[in-house]
Amino acid sequence: MALPTISLLTPLAASTAETSLTGVSSYKKNYGINTTTLTHQTVFEIADSSHSSHSHHGKHDGVDFETSTKMMGQAVFTTGFIDTAATADNKLTSEYSFMLMTHTSFTGQDHLFASIDQGNHNDLQMDSSMNMVMNSLTVSSLFYQFPVGDFQLTAGPLVDQDDVISANTSIYSDAFRLSGMRFGASGAMNETGPGIAIAHTNSNGFNGSISLVADDGENSTKGIFTREGDDILTASIGYDSNNYGGGLIYKRSDENGDSNGVETFGGGVYFRPEGFPTISVMYDTSDPEGNGTNSKALMVGLDHPIGNGVASAAFESHDDAGTTTTNHEVYYNYPVNDSVSVQGGFFSEEINGADNTQGVVVETFFTF
Repeated sequence: MALPTISLLTPLAASTAETSLTGVSSYKKNYGINTTTLTHQTVFEIADSSHSSHSHHGKHDGVDFETSTKMMGQAVFTTGFIDTAATADNKLTSEYSFMLMTHTSFTGQDHLFASIDQGNHNDLQMDSSMNMVMNSLTVSSLFYQFPVGDFQLTAGPLVDQDDVISANTSIYSDAFRLSGMRFGASGAMNETGPGIAIAHTNSNGFNGSISLVADDGENSTKGIFTREGDDILTASIGYDSNNYGGGLIYKRSDENGDSNGVETFGGGVYFRPEGFPTISVMYDTSDPEGNGTNSKALMVGLDHPIGNGVASAAFESHDDAGTTTTNHEVYYNYPVNDSVSVQGGFFSEEINGADNTQGVVVETFFTF
């Protein structure tokens, strides 16, 4: 049988349904896309602008459609100085992350997502790296989404805890050192495994989601959703409008696996005042089971266009089981063209009773 041909800029069939894609955390974080309103059509239109594609024709429910696969990628060069309590760690350092993502629709209403990543981030671990420390290309996400009535179902062997969270607790760019909802939406690259999820967004702006991820699901001695495994339940509810919105996120990780059980609960609100920076405020809490000490975090983030780029600033007060850290970041992102952007900034992490951490970092983003 002849191999399928690979073409550039193959158009997507007009029958593609506008099914919402909730989640895809790595895609959202690195491309700044609101996945509560993201559709398959927009995913493939974005890919069509410059990315490779493979397609063939077929039928679904008697309607012609074009099965389409789009590949997108991103490479990030991270360069800078970091000064911590160590005496010899303030040298110029350069690290990287690399990601390839494929998006496939078989019926015009479904979505198969895969992400293949590699990186060597260490001290300069910024938000772009997503804890990416891999010596070789690694499949880090793999799941399938499809509609059932007005709901969207997600299932796959590699689902992040935060892949399917419908609530938007923030519109902060969240692309430098800090990351909002550090307890309730921390699953990318940390809590990943076989998972299932369901999400719904209605026309009035309200949305909700619930997911179950088995962090030890690839281990036959622990299994999926068993007493021996570490399973994570995440639920969210939210509301979005043109000028404001917010949401709540609840997460529960059981205590039967490798980690102690913990419950988290938090939320956030955002505003788009005309002529002023966007404002995002988030508050998150973590309550370990047993004798563990509670943790909490408050974060405020601002974004504002200046010139052709966007200036961002954030403040976070983080109480980690009794140890208080005050974090700040200021950075500016400038788009060189449609495929290359450069951002630079400064961050500080002031730990109560310990030496501070400070860093100056410049990142170059290549998307293709």
